[in-house]
Parts: sequence; C-alpha cells; structure tokens
Amino acid sequence: MAITDADWSLTKDVFTIVGTLVSAAGVGLAFYVGLAGLATWRKQLRGTAHHELARKALVELYRFRESVERARSPVMMRAEMDLDPQEDVDLSSRERGYLRHYAGYQRRFETVFAARAPIEATLLESEALWDKELHELFEPLFKLQHELKNYVEFWFMASDPREDDAYKAAHWDAIKDKPNLRYDNMSEEGDEFRQKFNRCVTAIEQYLKPKLA
Repeated sequence: MAITDADWSLTKDVFTIVGTLVSAAGVGLAFYVGLAGLATWRKQLRGTAHHELARKALVELYRFRESVERARSPVMMRAEMDLDPQEDVDLSSRERGYLRHYAGYQRRFETVFAARAPIEATLLESEALWDKELHELFEPLFKLQHELKNYVEFWFMASDPREDDAYKAAHWDAIKDKPNLRYDNMSEEGDEFRQKFNRCVTAIEQYLKPKLA
C-alpha cells in the first residue's frame, strides 16, 4: 500500500499525541505510586515511633515498680545500712540502730527517684504522640509513691531517739491512723498499698501494650 506524504505526516502526529498521552499517564502513575509509598513510609514511621516509645515506657514502669517493691521490703541488707564514719561517732546503740535503718531507707528512696527520673522525660516525649493520656495514668502511681515517702519520713521523725517526746508524739499523731506503709506483708496478693500500686501498673500496661503491635 502506498503511503502519501500527507498520510505519513498525519500518522506521525497521531503517534506523537499517543506518545505524549502515554508519557503523561506514566508520570501520573509514578506520582501516585510515589505518594502511596510516602504515605506507607509515614505510617510505618509513626508505627515505629509508637512502638519504641511504648516499649521504653513499659521498661521504665517495671523498673520503677521494682524499686518501690524493694523500698518496702522488710529485709534490709547490711550494706544498705552502712553509716558514714563521721556519723558513727559517740552514738548509743539505740541511736546507731536508728540511723542505720534511716540510712537504708534513704538509699532505697534514692533508687526509687532514680527509676522515676527517666519516666518524667518519657512522659514529656509522649505528649507529642498521645497528648497527656499517659501522664494522667502515671499520676496515681506517683501519688502512691509520694504517700509512701511521706509515711516513712514521719515514722522516722516519730521514732528518733535524739528528739524529745513532744516532737515525736506530734509526728506520730500524723500517721497513727494510717496503714503501716513501711513494709509489705509479703503475701502473694500483697497488702492494700501493693494492690493499689499494681492496679495502677495494670492500667498503664493496658494503655501501652496495644501500641507495641
């Protein structure tokens, strides 16, 4: 079949138009695939951020729980009760025993606050992803820890053999009607304080664990 110059020119124009349309479609498809990939990447990135923050918060929660449980243990090791040589001067046996136990509790609460410090930083970070939801869940836990510290401080002030009876009585009156928080009863279910503490821990776990998926 003979193709005239006019036919050939028209054919080239058709191919040019088709080629342009195919190229445009290819660019559009590539753009769509790129957007879809970017959305997937962003979703994966958000998921990773949620996962890592939830994992970190859980580990810090368990360390904090362990430190509080240790602070309430009725068993105190000798190394926990060591006194500074400058403190252990001209003391009666009663005063020495009191100060040794007080030093032991000081060391235990230093461990509690050391375990709490990274949680405070994590809670600030969590506001960017979860607003203040996690912070609100930790508040009852921190309140219990504060109650424990206050009770122990008042108990030691009420028991200080170096103070007069009026001073000790005033501090004893502040805690005499409260449960003894110094020691856990070490039963399987725990005393009321441990039960409250563990309920707070469970509420935080229920909030964080789904974010690990």
